Amino acid sequence: MFVRAALVSFRFALAIPLALCLASCAKKRGEAIVVAKEHIDVAEIKPSPSPGSSPVNEEPVIQEMAPDEIDVDGIVMKKEVRGTSKDPRAGSEEKWLIKVEMVGVSRRFNIYSDRAHYDKVKAGDRIKVRYSEGKYTGTVCGSEIED
Repeated sequence: MFVRAALVSFRFALAIPLALCLASCAKKRGEAIVVAKEHIDVAEIKPSPSPGSSPVNEEPVIQEMAPDEIDVDGIVMKKEVRGTSKDPRAGSEEKWLIKVEMVGVSRRFNIYSDRAHYDKVKAGDRIKVRYSEGKYTGTVCGSEIED
């Protein structure tokens, strides 16, 4: 009886590291070309909802884009709010985005950079990047500029 319980706990202890290894990201390095740069301000402070208010219906509504709207990385917004504090991508901190395209792989992704790297590079520059790619999904889960 004791052996059976120990065997079950051993299997469980072995399954967790195995699952983590299979679901991890592969770290890669390479050369990329800077396609574009974008700065996003800090989001403006919005008042929190009152406790008695009803929750907002979050069901997605499908509609055509208006002529004054643009699509940026899958997010639809008005042209004049892009990069401002009203940008839907704005958060509690400023963001400096550098959009790069990998040389030889034909893959584009954004690098969330610090101000020093953002000021240093310009569109068309070749830079070395380090990024993590999902083994099964192929999505980039983290990226940075190598010095």
